[in-house]
Amino acid sequence: MGLRKLMGLGLVMLLLPACSIFYEDEAAITPEETVDETAIDNASTLGDVTDGREDLIGEIITVDGKVGEVVDSSTFKLEQEKPLFNKEILVMNANPDTPIIEDNWVRVTGEVGRFVSKEELEKDYDLTWDLDVEQTIEAEYKNKPIILAESVELLAVD
Repeated sequence: MGLRKLMGLGLVMLLLPACSIFYEDEAAITPEETVDETAIDNASTLGDVTDGREDLIGEIITVDGKVGEVVDSSTFKLEQEKPLFNKEILVMNANPDTPIIEDNWVRVTGEVGRFVSKEELEKDYDLTWDLDVEQTIEAEYKNKPIILAESVELLAVD
C-alpha cells in the first residue's frame, strides 16, 4: 500500500468517530418522538368525510380546503382539489367572523353531521337561502355529511 493511501485511510479512521459523535449529540438534543402518532392515526381528510365514513358522524374534525361556492354568510362549499379526487362538502358556519371568500384556503374545525333539511339548520344558523338555492342544496346534500363549523381560519388568499 502506498504512503498516500495509508495516510488517507488513517485520516478517515480519525474522522469517522468524530462523525458518530456529532450524530450522537444531535440525537441527544432532539427528542426521540417528535410526532404525535395518535394525532396522525386519528387525522381526517375531506375525502374521509365526503366518502361517508359513518364513524365520523358526531366527531369534531379539522380539515383544510379551498372555499368553493359561497351560498350565504353562514353556508359555503369546501373543496379539496387533488387530481382525480375532487371532493366537496357543505359547511355551516355558526360564527362567521372570518369573511368567507371564494377560492381562499381555509381550515375548518367542527362537528360532522348529516344534512336533513333547511328547517333543521335554521334553528342554529341564519340562512338566507331562496327557494332555488334550498332545492339545489337539498337535492345535492340530502342525507350526506356536512360540517357544522365551530371555527373557520383563513390560511391563504388565492
